[in-house]
Amino acid sequence: MVPATVEVEVKLTGDPAELAAVFGDLGGTRPAREQLVTVYYDTPEGHLRRRGFALRIRRGRGVRELTLKRDEGDGLTRGEWTSLLPPAAPEDATPRLDQLPPEAPVGELAIPDADALNPTFLTDIERTKKEVRTGDALIEASLDMGRISAGEREAAVAELELELLSGPVGDMLAGARALLEKRRLRLGTRSKAASGTDLLLGTSPPAVRATRVKLEPADSIGGALAKVVRAASIHVTGNLAPVLEAGDPEGIHQLRVSLRRLRSALLFLKPDLGSRAAALNREARRALKRLGPARDFDVFVLETLPPVIEANPRVSALLRLREAAEGRREAALASARKLILGRRFNRFVLDLLQVAHGGGLVVEDSDASLVDTARDRLVARYRSLMEAGSGFDRLTEPERHRVRIALKKFRYACDYSRALFPGPAVGPYLRRLSALQDDLGRLNDASVARLIARELAAADPSAAEGASRVGDWYDRWAREAEPGLVESWRTFAATEPFW
Repeated sequence: MVPATVEVEVKLTGDPAELAAVFGDLGGTRPAREQLVTVYYDTPEGHLRRRGFALRIRRGRGVRELTLKRDEGDGLTRGEWTSLLPPAAPEDATPRLDQLPPEAPVGELAIPDADALNPTFLTDIERTKKEVRTGDALIEASLDMGRISAGEREAAVAELELELLSGPVGDMLAGARALLEKRRLRLGTRSKAASGTDLLLGTSPPAVRATRVKLEPADSIGGALAKVVRAASIHVTGNLAPVLEAGDPEGIHQLRVSLRRLRSALLFLKPDLGSRAAALNREARRALKRLGPARDFDVFVLETLPPVIEANPRVSALLRLREAAEGRREAALASARKLILGRRFNRFVLDLLQVAHGGGLVVEDSDASLVDTARDRLVARYRSLMEAGSGFDRLTEPERHRVRIALKKFRYACDYSRALFPGPAVGPYLRRLSALQDDLGRLNDASVARLIARELAAADPSAAEGASRVGDWYDRWAREAEPGLVESWRTFAATEPFW
């Protein structure tokens, strides 16, 4: 019986010829080749997939293994529990959960009846593997070529997996980063189990929302930052496939949120950080700028235009405006995908993973308590917000946009710090803060809608009347929303901060 392990692995994908060339360039031990046929199991209700698990039987070189895996969601680590199956067992025998190692978290699967397990999909992979060294890390490099089959659906598999056998995670990631410098590859964030499940169900990778970071008063500044960056890395990597494979508007939105949250954390703790943090901040800012048009046109086409068209169904210029906007939206999505596929962005993601799992951002960990540090930084962010919002009811739209940006930075800082200041005041304060952010966000969407409509009309005069209708609609909306927005600001400003 093979003991439970935590699998640490980075996956690179790309053109099969490029992958094969990279594998050949790695050097290392003599390659070994094997054919692996793997069948995955679940209940008809999907008990395992809904809980982040995958159960499989793998056959290769006369050996059959039963493995339970749990994806940790960070694109790098997975829990793994494996046992060898008797060679005399029938090839199509359904796995029994009691065949797993004793330490496997079988109870978390919530399967009422093990007989309910059914085969769901299979992978047929030709794997060529060898051991290589990069820095002080010993790595098993596996070149996988083959297919995933689920009923009549099939998808090709072409990937290079680098699994850490021993040594520092950072050295493995540095080796992967070096490969990206030489070849046109990208970081793969989807397991074969996740891809097979989507193939089986005919679904696309779902967008991933941020996970709450729970800081402890005893955390050092470096330890707290490691938690925040790890959460950011999970958020970033979880939203790459939804954008690349499905063009999911929510994936674009969540990817931008993940980058903003990362930048906010880096700026929040900037006095304690060095050049590596500054480099991550620059790359996150660049990516945000490239992703901005895709998000703006998603909102314009899916949210801001529909009510105007519904209220003016006979205005053909509005339909022309929508047609022009959809063209720009497709181009913006193509630009977003190009960014994600590019070397520079993939190097950034690997740098982010390296920091998330190895630290190195804090120049010198201060002796000051995390609670005191967080309070000081919150006070500074709060003052900046209050200064920006002074005389809120008289502020112009650009000035309120600056308030929105300051509010967003303050909101993320509060989210990170909330666990350091427990008490009944935290929840109500953050709810009022969130409500104000939503109100300002809608005001910004209206402003962007008017701007996009004017730009589209300038390029296509036949859409001019449509642009005028959009402008009139959102001018009226802004006037009607004004009293509620001012009241939302006053309510928030009058609320005592929770720290």
